[in-house]
Formats: sequence, structure tokens, C-alpha cells
Amino acid sequence: MAKQRKAATEGVFTARERRSLAALADAFVSGGGAERAAAAEQALGSLVDPAQIDQLRLVLRLLDSRAGGLLLAGRPVRFTALRPTSRDAYLRAWVQHRVPLLRSAASVFRKLLSFLAYADAETPADSKVRDRLKEIGYDPKPNKVTTQPTGLVAFDPGSATRIGIEVLVIGSGAGGGSVARDLAKAGREVLVIEAGALYDERTFPTRELDAYQRLYLDSGFTASSDAHIAILAGGTVGGGTTVNWMTSIPVPGNVRDEWATRHGLEGVDGAAFTRDLSAVLEEIGARESLDVPPKDDAILRGATKLGWSGERININRGECGDCGTCPFGCRAGSKQSSLRLHLNEAAAAGARLLPDCRADRLLIEDGIVRGARVTVGTLAGTPREMEIVAKTVVVSGGALRTPLLLQQSGIHHPAVGQNLRLHPVSLVAGAFPDRVGMWQGTMQAAKSEQFIAPTADRNGYIIESAPGHPGLLALGIPWTSRPEHERLMALAPNMAPFLAIVKDDGGGTVSRTKGGFPRIDYRTTARDERGLRHALGSLAQIAEAAGASEVIAAGSPPIAWRRDDGADAFAAMLTKLQKFDFAPNRGTVFSAHQMGTARMGADPNDHVCDPWGRVRSTSRPAATDPRKGVVKGLYVADTSLFPTAIGVNPMVTVLALAKRVARTILAD
Repeated sequence: MAKQRKAATEGVFTARERRSLAALADAFVSGGGAERAAAAEQALGSLVDPAQIDQLRLVLRLLDSRAGGLLLAGRPVRFTALRPTSRDAYLRAWVQHRVPLLRSAASVFRKLLSFLAYADAETPADSKVRDRLKEIGYDPKPNKVTTQPTGLVAFDPGSATRIGIEVLVIGSGAGGGSVARDLAKAGREVLVIEAGALYDERTFPTRELDAYQRLYLDSGFTASSDAHIAILAGGTVGGGTTVNWMTSIPVPGNVRDEWATRHGLEGVDGAAFTRDLSAVLEEIGARESLDVPPKDDAILRGATKLGWSGERININRGECGDCGTCPFGCRAGSKQSSLRLHLNEAAAAGARLLPDCRADRLLIEDGIVRGARVTVGTLAGTPREMEIVAKTVVVSGGALRTPLLLQQSGIHHPAVGQNLRLHPVSLVAGAFPDRVGMWQGTMQAAKSEQFIAPTADRNGYIIESAPGHPGLLALGIPWTSRPEHERLMALAPNMAPFLAIVKDDGGGTVSRTKGGFPRIDYRTTARDERGLRHALGSLAQIAEAAGASEVIAAGSPPIAWRRDDGADAFAAMLTKLQKFDFAPNRGTVFSAHQMGTARMGADPNDHVCDPWGRVRSTSRPAATDPRKGVVKGLYVADTSLFPTAIGVNPMVTVLALAKRVARTILAD
């Protein structure tokens, strides 16, 4: 890691490679190429495995050679020597390359350089960013800060190299915050540690790029190893609850039945778990959205015309100004996140919070957890190691980090890091005659559950809006040429993107590379892809029925329809969507929900945790005592526990499971 930090400081590319990167930046989005290339180099050097950096360096050198032109674009030309119009043709060939590895390299550069071109920041990536945002009418005003900000104060361990605590909670998101609150209220001495920083209503960023850099895992650049799936996860105190869109939907009944019957989660299909779900909804103040912005009204309008279900979404909020900056943290103090609710209540009951504290390894001796080795002060630039001794440890690092901590702590269960579910979503956008302003108002206010039930050949899905700020939109919309990308971005004020959360079967993995970096591998199954294709057709129909003048599906090449094309052309579009190619980087796929990498269940061979959240140290049968084979005092409380995907936003479900885990800890 020291080498990686040094590389980020000194730069990871040569002068020749930087020229290629600057040419790429200008080719994807006009203007400020050299500045944006420098920002991209800094991001890549800080976040990407050196082995992958070497691959990207090779690609940049290929762009400056005739041999590279022949390989990437089928023409023996140097990309860096081409005129802008000729660069478009080169990039079209490369972006749609038949070799997945080469297509993935194009995707990395396209997404990063396009995002930086439109993501506002206190210090923009290039001097043209503000001009681009002005052209699309993006000029939101920061919401006023609440007069009652969160009162959390960071615990200061001083110069101590070893401290003791009764309960150590690793991670401060929905699961960690809830468990910490329940155990502290029960009289336990609790310390919550969080690798991210502590921000509150007074210090939340107000601009898009700043928000990703400060509040998200890997500064918002987390992705699958092939760059196919862009993954958003919280990386600050409060975790995903600090930056999510407040959508509060309990786990569907058919999923509860599956967990109980196929995975042995006793009681999850019964009245006790129903009471937990209801209690969670009451605690977080879940209620129907008061405001229905145009993008969500389009869902309701389209669903009504089609005769489909359509209803307002329950969200965990009090009164607010519907500012549209939920992904930047809630300055109004309206969002009932773990930051504002659970961690505050935990602190009031005596719990302490230590941010900028990364858990490196659990201390396990003779089958009993003894605490953890941690590094404090990495974000502050003064890292030092410390040992935290604890009788009970709850790991709540999320489905992308919890399995890595278990693995590097000697938990050799074969299912650790397996069974990753991502709720992969692809997008369809409708461009409407009137202004939509997707980045304004309640982030998600309406849904359709018309297709939430699975069928014989596909899984179910729920339809929601897909709010986006300009940087995220620029990353996600299809790229076929610079002029076409500019045209679609110009439509942004009138664009309403829709998504479908599909309950996926695909089993991904989370592991660590030789260089010590997390690696995420994921593939959809044939059944997943049938569900995704069906969803694309439904999203297109919603957009058309709501009155969109243009409908665009983010493929490579994109599948699009304009109202002037007529009904036959729309029918042809639906047919094409049923043949949509989900091969890596044929279209932009997002994930904001990660689950299953330390899943709970009755089978010791297939489930890392038992049905109550205790971590198994072995896959050997547990004989007559269900607690044999578990690490005494070690628990998981986050979405890693989910035996399967759930097909809806996971916050409510993980909060309910956290109650179950907290009761188990108290009983043990």
C-alpha cells in the first residue's frame, strides 16, 4: 500500500501516456482534456490495483501506435495523430470491440473521463465543467443546514496502542448502527469504528464530485473487475443510509418464505419478523413521499395508462425542502439515517464512535474472538496501528468489505466472499417535451410492482425512477460519438431515467488481489438476463405511455426510438430489447445494493453465518449443538447476511435482521 500511495503522489503514467489520456478525454467530451486527464490519473493511482494500472498503461501506449490502431480500431493509425472527426470512428470501433478485455479498457476510460467532465466540484476536474453544467441548466442551490444538527462527536483514543471495550462494532451503516444502538441501550459498553470520515449536516459536501470523493466507497469508482458494473456503496459514517435515496420497502413475502424453507432461517416467515419489520418502519419514520417530482409522476402516469400497478414510495424522512441532494448527505437533517437516528441513540446510551479507523484483522484465539487490529488516522494522513480488545465483535462492513476482513482474519469457510448478489440494473431514459429536472425533488417517490412476482422463466423486479446528477448521467448514457453524447446531455433537463431492480441469481465473488486490492467478479445467469430484458421492455413502455418524445436504452450501440418514428418502430424497439446483449460492457449496468457474501443459514457447508448471525469457523456439520463450529463472540450484521437477493431496496430488511442479531448477542 505504501508503493500505491507513492505512485498516486508522483503519477502513474509517463508523459507519452498522459498525452494519449488527454487526447482520449477530449475525444469523449470536448475541452479541458489535459486537466481532466490529470484528475483521472490521480483517481486511478489512488484507487486501482497496480496490475490493472499496468494494463491501462499498455492501452495508452497502443493508442499512440499504428499497431495499436490496428488492434483497437481495425486501422493502422495513431489515435493521437487523428483529427477529432476521425477519432470518433476510432472510438466507436473500440467501445464496441468484440474482445471483452479491450472493450473493458475502453469502458474504464469512457466512464471516468465522461464523469469528470460533468461532475461539479469545489475544484472542478477541468476548466470547462461549469460551462457544460450551465448549458444543461444545472445550478442547484445548497439546502439550508438544520438548526438541530447531529450531535455525534468522534472518540479520541489519544496515543493509546491498546484499548479495551465490551462490544466492538466494525462499520456504522444500517446494520452496525442498529446493533450498536440496541446493545448500548441494553447496557453494553460499545465502540463503533468506521473506516470512513465523520460528516454531518454542517459539513456535508454540496457538489457531486466532492460528495463521491468524501462519502462513497473508493470515491464512487467501485466497479466489477471487468468494469462492466458501476457499484455505488457508502463509505462514511452512516454508510449507505447517509447517501441513499430513502426508499423504504420491506423484504417481499415470497423471499421471506424462501429464506425460511430453503435456507433454514427460523422465524423469518413468521409474525416475529413481521413485527421487526414494522418496528423498523416506525423507527425510521417511513411514510409516503409528500412530493412527486416529474420523473416519478411519469411512472405513475405511464403505469395508469398501461393498467399496471403504480403507487407512491414510503421514504424515511421528516419534513424537508425536497432539495434533490440525498446522495450528498442530508443537510436538512430530514433523512432518518443511521447517522442521525441509530448512532445518535447509541451515543446517548454511552456508545462511542471512532471514524477514520480501518479494521485490518480480527484477533481470534482458540475459536474465540478477542478483538481486532486496526489502523487509525489513514484519512488524516497520520496512520498508526492500534489493538482493540473486545469480548464481542460485530462485523458490519458491508457485503464488499466484510468478507475480506473475515478472510484475512483466518476464517476459512468456503462460502466467505461467495454468493455475491448485486441487483444489477440497466436503464431506460425517456426524454419529455417539458422540463423534468431529474436531480430535483424527492429522489425516488413512485414505483410499480407490476412485475415483482417471479415467473417460470425469469425473476421478478420492481420499477423505480433513477435520479442522477450530471456526472453520473454522463457516465451512464450510451456513447456512440462525441456529438451524440453532447446531444443526449443537452436533453438532460427533460430526461427521466427509469430502472428496474431485478432479484438476481448470479453468484459473484469478492476477493483480494496479490496487490492487496479488493476484486469483485460477477456474472449474470441466463435467468437473470431474461428478467433484465423483460424489465427493459417494461421501462420503455412506461416511458412511451407517459408521453416521452424519445426513449433510449443504454446499450452499445444504444437502442432508441423517437415518437415521430411511429408505433411500428416502437414495437421493433421492444423486439430489439428482448435480444439485448448483456455481455460485459455492451451497456452500462449499475448496482447500489450488494448482498450475500457471508450469508446466514442452517447448512454449515453453504452458509458462513448461522441463522442468527454467528460466524462459523468451519463448514463441518454442527452436530446437535447449533453453536458448535462458530467463533465465540463473533457476529455479522449487514447485507452480507442475505441468503439471496431480495429484489427491492435493502435498508429496511438489514435493519430488521440487525435486531435479530442484537437479540442473539444479548442472549449469548
